[in-house]
Order: sequence, then C-alpha cells, then structure tokens
Amino acid sequence: MSLSSSFTDFSLAELFQLIDQGRKSGCLTVCTLPDLQSPMSKSQYFYIWFRQGKVVGAAHHLHGQELISKMVKRGWVNLKVLEKVCNEAPTASPLGLLLKTKSLLTAEQLNLLFANQLQQVRDLFEIQQGVFKLDSKAALPLEEMTGLSLRATEVTLMALRALKNWKALVDVLPSPSSAVKSISHAKPQIRLHACEWQVWEFANGSVSLDAIATLIDRPVALVQQATFRLMLAGLVEEAPIAKSTSDLNVDSLNLDVISDPELKYQKSKESEVLKISTSFLQNLVGFLKSKA
Repeated sequence: MSLSSSFTDFSLAELFQLIDQGRKSGCLTVCTLPDLQSPMSKSQYFYIWFRQGKVVGAAHHLHGQELISKMVKRGWVNLKVLEKVCNEAPTASPLGLLLKTKSLLTAEQLNLLFANQLQQVRDLFEIQQGVFKLDSKAALPLEEMTGLSLRATEVTLMALRALKNWKALVDVLPSPSSAVKSISHAKPQIRLHACEWQVWEFANGSVSLDAIATLIDRPVALVQQATFRLMLAGLVEEAPIAKSTSDLNVDSLNLDVISDPELKYQKSKESEVLKISTSFLQNLVGFLKSKA
C-alpha cells in the first residue's frame, strides 16, 4: 500500500489514526514545503517507521547513522566497539536492543534515545504546509531502532496536547453546538489528561460542547481540542444533541391537529373527567374540614 497527499487535505493526526487503526507497517516520509517569504528556506525531509500501528523509529536521513551518532555524541558507546558488535550480531535485532543485551546500553539510555525520536515526530505536528507518502512495503531500518515502540495514537495525543498552533486543524474540530457521545462504556485504557476526562464524563450525547465548557469553566476552544483528541483515540464521536421528552413543552402542542372525530371525542371526555375529578376533590376536602 502506498498513500500520498498533502497536509491541506489530510492532517498528520488523521494519518496517524489511520496507521494505528489499520495496524499499518512501513515508512512515512514527510516533506515540509519551503517558506516563500524566506529566500533561504528549503524543503526538509523526515522519516518515521511503523510496525503494526506503532512508531518504532524516526530519523532525518536514510543513511542509517543517526541513532549511532546520538549514542557516540553522548559518550555512551565507543564507535570501534559498536562496529565490532554490529559485525558480529545477527541482523534481526534492533540496534538499541542489541546493545542492551550486550550491556553496552542501559534501559534508561534506550528510553532517552526513543524519547528523542518521539520529540522529533511531535515537532512535525506543527507543520502547516507539507506533503507525505506512506509506503507499507518499506523495510524497517534496524540500525535506527531502539527496540522500543509506542502506538501511533499515543504519539498523536502527546503531540496534540503540546500543540500551540491549531490553525491547520480548525476545519476538523467538532462544532461547539454538537454533543459528544462515547463509543464504548468501558473505562478508557489510554491515559487521559484532566480536560479530556471531564469531556469524557459528559459524553452522553445530551450536552453541547458549549455547555460543557461552561460547566467545567474552560474555554470552548480547549474543550473542542480535548474532544478531537478523544475522537482520534476512538473513545467518542461527535453527535447531535439528544433532547429528552422532559424538554418538550406540552402547552405548545397544537391539539387541533387531531383530525379523527373519535380522538376528538375521547379528548373531550377526558377533559370532562378531569373537571369532575377536580370538583369532587374540592367537595371532599370541604366535607372533611367540616367534620374536624
């Protein structure tokens, strides 16, 4: 499978949702477009690798040296020792995991290396203009992999929580007049932030995002953004507000629309019974008071 598009038609957040839900594998190439206002601006490329819907590696180049360069630069691994291990090791293991099994890297160092890759991925969500290509047949570069992975949805949530400019996503945010409805009644397994939990608790399809914002004392824009993140996580969906029968005003109903003579007669008889019952109760109360 190969998918190409631009960020004006398909946001990176929506793309990551597709990759996660479809458990896609392969390489996503992201190319930023040059800034026309800056003569020195150039296009930049970035590569993200997925396995079964999880991010497993990321780099600015395809030469397979970025992860090695980071380890050597931090003084964690000697380049000569690293070359020797790589020559002796089987090719089926991610480089980071291989070095950990050889006691050349600690678990904490692996976490830091992977966190750095994820930070680079999160920075891409700030891109306003760019194109991408998803190649599901691309081989995974073991030399750029730490052995750690994270669901694409989790990466998306982390990126959107830190996103400062939501301009590129304005058109896909849920409407303030819409309600939000939970897709599953089970408690979310994904770790949520405070505002996301608050929105989740109102996900019954009967309260608008405007009203939720008022109830939890937060700006409507933040509630929209939190709802969008929950939607990407597959926890809720946007829905029209469901009005309960208690909201209906009986006095506003036009009873003259009843055209069936039998129904009109029945309605008239019910009115007479109501009058009789009221009169009877008034007389009964008066009788009881006189006997007290």
